[in-house]
Amino acid sequence: MFKKNVVVFIGLSIIASGLNYIIYPLYARILAPSEYVNITVALSLFTQISAFLSSIIAITIGLSKSERPESANEKIELLQSFLFRLFFVLAAAFLLASPFIMRSIHTPTLFALPIASMMLFSIPILIVSGYLNGKGYMAKLGILTVISAGSQFVIGLSVSLLSHNGLATMTSMVGAQALTIVAIYKLFSKSQLPRIFEPLKQPLAATRGKNMGKLIKYTSLASLGVMAISLIQIADLFIVQDLVHADIKFYTDIYVISRIVFFAGMILIWPFLSEISLNHHHFNRRPFLKVIGYFAVITLVAVVALYLFGSQITHLLFGVQYKLIEVQQIGILSVLYKFFLLVITAVILYFIVLRSYTAIWFSAIASGIILIFSKLIDKNSTIFATLLDMNIIGGALAVIGVILLLSTPIRKAIVSPPTNSP
Repeated sequence: MFKKNVVVFIGLSIIASGLNYIIYPLYARILAPSEYVNITVALSLFTQISAFLSSIIAITIGLSKSERPESANEKIELLQSFLFRLFFVLAAAFLLASPFIMRSIHTPTLFALPIASMMLFSIPILIVSGYLNGKGYMAKLGILTVISAGSQFVIGLSVSLLSHNGLATMTSMVGAQALTIVAIYKLFSKSQLPRIFEPLKQPLAATRGKNMGKLIKYTSLASLGVMAISLIQIADLFIVQDLVHADIKFYTDIYVISRIVFFAGMILIWPFLSEISLNHHHFNRRPFLKVIGYFAVITLVAVVALYLFGSQITHLLFGVQYKLIEVQQIGILSVLYKFFLLVITAVILYFIVLRSYTAIWFSAIASGIILIFSKLIDKNSTIFATLLDMNIIGGALAVIGVILLLSTPIRKAIVSPPTNSP
């Protein structure tokens, strides 16, 4: 699994993830507590909403693997053109519904504008990510992640220091994304990246030919499915916010610490997806079990660190020294929840690469169960009891996902077998 270019990708991705992660403790020190909570919740919402675009990366990987270069680029460009139009409409709908949505997560409505803008700017970045992954250009993909994370780190941190305002800081990240798009197209100009603007000039009817109808239908459903599963990755943060007796600042800090497990795990998902075979399912089982093993090692390291040094870690990162027993109990449960969601996410993205509808119905069932739980929970519950219940649900869903992946024959998983014809 760990070829030279994959090792380079992992190294660069660790740097990028480190920048993405360390920005939260820095915001905790720079911004007022209310601004810090607002930007953490808003960025988490954006991260998870935009994570539905992971489905686009997975589909682009499949196209890059299964088509001739010219045909793959043409289909990817048409798909990107359709997605721009689709998510412009979705972003507009999100803005119209933002007073209700943002109020429900106790965040100012104005944060919806940078969230919607960042959704749109994410599309070309993630399309290029999938293209590079599918072609096996993992080192270039690593460079892309560093550019994206670095620009947001430098620009976001600079604006936060100057303004001490969460909304201004998040708005500046839209500019960082635009800068990233320009940089990667300049840097990888010889890599025949999918074009952005030319396909947008074509009428929407152009996407109906060239067998694009089924692809667009599946992409739309897969995007919604991954968005649903992505939202339950931050369900613990939103659910704890609604608990009557919860210390939301304490859990926000714990949540940020536990996110390192998810950041680290996602780095390893992409090499796994790059390596899978579209035609031989049995070949994919060993890489999948390997990546689950890596998730487990990352989780174990995080659990041991919190158990032994939890109080010191929170003081180092956030300047607040919580009781060790509190960090141990809540932190370990929060980390385990991220582990189970990593497994579920890996399963869903795997089936999306195969263009299997298993990804969509499994995502719908998993997110539906968590949603029902969030509505039925006693608001007077403790954080510990709530997270314990969420881990039981997450663990059961993760086991079901593993069984699905290991037992589904390739001939039944694929919606339409990829061909080498345009």
